Amino acid sequence: MSRDEVVISQPNGRVLLAFLERSRLLAGPVVGVAAVVIVAVLLAGSGFAATLLEDALVYAIAAMAVDFLGGYAGLVSLGMAGFLGIGAYSVAIAEVHGFSPWAAVGLAIVVILGTSAALGVIAVRVKGVSFVIITLAMGQIIWGLGFQWVSLSEGDNGITLNALPVLGGYDLNNPLTLKMTCLVVFVVSALVLAVITRSPFGLSLQGIRSNEPRMGALGYRTGLHRYLAWVIAGFFAGISGILFVFVNGLISPDAMDFSANGFLVVMAVLGGLGSIWGPAIGALIIVLFQQELSIYVTRWQTLMGLTLIAVVLFGPGGLWGLVRAGLKRRDALIARLRESVNAAPPGPAGMPPAGSAGMPPAGSAGMPPAGSAGMPPAGAERGGS
Repeated sequence: MSRDEVVISQPNGRVLLAFLERSRLLAGPVVGVAAVVIVAVLLAGSGFAATLLEDALVYAIAAMAVDFLGGYAGLVSLGMAGFLGIGAYSVAIAEVHGFSPWAAVGLAIVVILGTSAALGVIAVRVKGVSFVIITLAMGQIIWGLGFQWVSLSEGDNGITLNALPVLGGYDLNNPLTLKMTCLVVFVVSALVLAVITRSPFGLSLQGIRSNEPRMGALGYRTGLHRYLAWVIAGFFAGISGILFVFVNGLISPDAMDFSANGFLVVMAVLGGLGSIWGPAIGALIIVLFQQELSIYVTRWQTLMGLTLIAVVLFGPGGLWGLVRAGLKRRDALIARLRESVNAAPPGPAGMPPAGSAGMPPAGSAGMPPAGSAGMPPAGAERGGS
């Protein structure tokens, strides 16, 4: 008898089953709220950990955009850092040209959506390796514009942001307010993407990723679905760019070069594609490598590469895949507990099973055996001759 079978056979199996079923409903929200509270407490501090978490939240939004496009639509992009740069540069350039901070944010959102919609017409015409290459080319074109269009982007020197948005008592120039804003935008972005992935649109995206010809035969406009997924991913990557320039106060071409695109993909793969929350973990780990481990280890890129190789080899689902494996084990245990409980149902109400307390077995005291006086034998004819 296995360990799980021993647990199932215990009298408290019903209690364990009720506990596990309740945990299935409540564990996710409880863990999520607890994580947000812990991050908020750490962000409220003024140490290095708060700065590190702030940067991780900004990159996590862009990594979730990469994950949404690659994990759910099957389109791995090497150009999402370009949209981060578009969002950041749009705010900075607008302020340089006399726009107020809030107007600059509004203009940046319009530019992000317009650029994403325009480039998507070209990008989604291809799939597979061709899509990876064309998004890489787009990312390099955007980086080249930022590097060489000196009259607009200030070239390699970048653009310094002069002021952050203020609305009454809400002042992003306050470091604590800015940190909490990053946390709120991250949570809202993650929840919106989670809702989209569970919507009919998100489910159809996963179907297209798995078998596009079949989805097309069922009447789905697969090209339009991929296009909308691209626009959504570009929008959230651009939002991360707006936060990026707010947090750093500067945007330069380095924020959207080839290595920046690679880091975003590594964050998504390390955390686990197709999970939304996994890339947030991947972003935190990569930021730790970049900003903490690099202080003590010269070849920190080597350690980061070895970590990624280990995760890909031993956990193809990424770090979030380990969480999924634990949830599958829990669900399997719940199924076995249900089978055990249903296999031995309680007796009818008011009539305990034979041999239990209150119902003696046939032939015992208080229950005459079959065939004795007052108890006709089995098979005897009714009514007599």
